[in-house]
Amino acid sequence: MNDRWSPAQWTRYWQTGTITTFHGRFANNYDGVVRSHWHGIFDRLPPRARIVDLGTGNGAIAILAARYSHRRHRDFDITAVDFADIDPARQLAGKAAAPHLTRIRFLGHTRIERTKLPDESLDLAMSQFGFEYAPADEAVAEVDRILKRTDGIFAAMVHHADSAIVRQAKDGLEQVALCEQSGLQGLIRKLHQRLDWLKRESRDATGDQRAIALRTEINEQLAKLNRESARFGDPGPMTLFIRQSMSTFDPSVVEGWSADRKLTMLQDAAAETQAYRLRMLDLVSCALDDAEVDALVSKLADAGFTVEQSQPFVFEGAHFCHALVASR
Repeated sequence: MNDRWSPAQWTRYWQTGTITTFHGRFANNYDGVVRSHWHGIFDRLPPRARIVDLGTGNGAIAILAARYSHRRHRDFDITAVDFADIDPARQLAGKAAAPHLTRIRFLGHTRIERTKLPDESLDLAMSQFGFEYAPADEAVAEVDRILKRTDGIFAAMVHHADSAIVRQAKDGLEQVALCEQSGLQGLIRKLHQRLDWLKRESRDATGDQRAIALRTEINEQLAKLNRESARFGDPGPMTLFIRQSMSTFDPSVVEGWSADRKLTMLQDAAAETQAYRLRMLDLVSCALDDAEVDALVSKLADAGFTVEQSQPFVFEGAHFCHALVASR
């Protein structure tokens, strides 16, 4: 099975208008010690430094650089690349980050390992949860090619196999599996179809034994899922699955809707669950273990970089990711 998301799938994800892949804590962009870490990198750059953000998505780290540059009158030249068809100016219109987007040149359909940027032209190549999605040998070779031979800096935060993020992703995958195994959406579909048939036949739904049996089975599966959710620290994926599925019965949502429209809503909910599952599989599959981090450090050293930092990055007491900083 292919656990990697395609550019088209990532394109649809970024079209939702999220700045980061975190819809809670970092919904408005990275802050706290994560932002401070990047500010520390930016502090090392000269005025008018040329920067590229690799695997930018909707530009989270590039926006941090643009805001930093603007407030400190540094006049950075910022390029941001992603292999998806990104359009942050459209997706983030009206949000707080929007004014800074004009200070960034975004290049969609552009892979980390094939940026087409000029040789030895950049002061900084940076990446937040993007670099590890690219083939390591080719990505390191591209960073080596585009960075200046003197004072060029590479900085990245990458997913680590033992991080809290990856553990949460694995929990999410387990929750999705439980939801799919429950057969809840199939039961809901059958009930909607039965109720629609009863309506068209002018029959009483309240006494229909098939409808009663389906409602009973739905309630049993809901109770089972709710019991299972108690063992997860964050049952968000399961809670969302249940809410979206059961919304097809909510009069405040579907009053006056046809059965077909309700079934389309249910189908959309199933597609969203599947998209989440594939995104989490992608995240888990690209996360680096200790041996892979060591191999990446060796590749950077072989390319002539001095690796200044290679260590777990802790955020709010948890292992958030692995931080790498290399220079020459």
